Amino acid sequence: MAEVAFASEPVEETAGSHLRLRAWPLLVALSLVLMIGGTVVFAALWGLSGHTKTTSYTVHGSFTGVQIRIVSGDVVILGGAQGSVAVRRLDRSTFGHGPVEWRRSVGQRLEIASTCPKLVVGACAATYRVAVPDNVPVSVRADHGSIRVEGYRGSASLTTAGAGVIVVDAFCGYTLHATSARGDVSVVTSCAPERLELRSTSGNVSATVPVDRYRIDASAGGGPAIVRGLTSDPNAPWEIQALSTGGDVTVEAGS
Repeated sequence: MAEVAFASEPVEETAGSHLRLRAWPLLVALSLVLMIGGTVVFAALWGLSGHTKTTSYTVHGSFTGVQIRIVSGDVVILGGAQGSVAVRRLDRSTFGHGPVEWRRSVGQRLEIASTCPKLVVGACAATYRVAVPDNVPVSVRADHGSIRVEGYRGSASLTTAGAGVIVVDAFCGYTLHATSARGDVSVVTSCAPERLELRSTSGNVSATVPVDRYRIDASAGGGPAIVRGLTSDPNAPWEIQALSTGGDVTVEAGS
């Protein structure tokens, strides 16, 4: 039987297919250039649209309390103001979307609040530096930010709702409540406070106080609480509660 040979037909390449093959790398390169260029332009516009503004004002009056609520931004409280509350606010905004402040007096209590619009891109924050008279109770809450207190004498309640830290230095007063959801809480007092109540869910908690007798309740979920240089006495006049669910806890005597 004679063998039958099948000849394969060559594939005909047209001029159009050659052009398409040659044009494809150019299209990819052009797309990359446009994408990178767009990113650079957007970054430049973002940078140009970023804006900071500083505002200072003084609120006169005899206040029985100061309440501060900040959605986005840090708060610094300074003690020792003379007869009035001095506020310095630094606003950060992008594309014209900045923080909005409300301020009012309710009875003899001063209330300050700041909020930000929800942004897909960009940033919005208000950082406060507030000087308050001694012995005027202070309540501060920062939803997305940290709190710092320096040289304050009185009673204070401090709360950060996120990972913001709470740092208190040279505190001398009656009671201090400091609670952070996920941040560290660090307190140093210059006198024996009547009551310290310090809490964090996952951050570390530390308290440094003068040598004295204290009713101490210290507990660390991530490990044993450390108490150094202090006498724990259930009949002591001063009380310290330092608790953390997932962080370390240290209560110790200062110099």
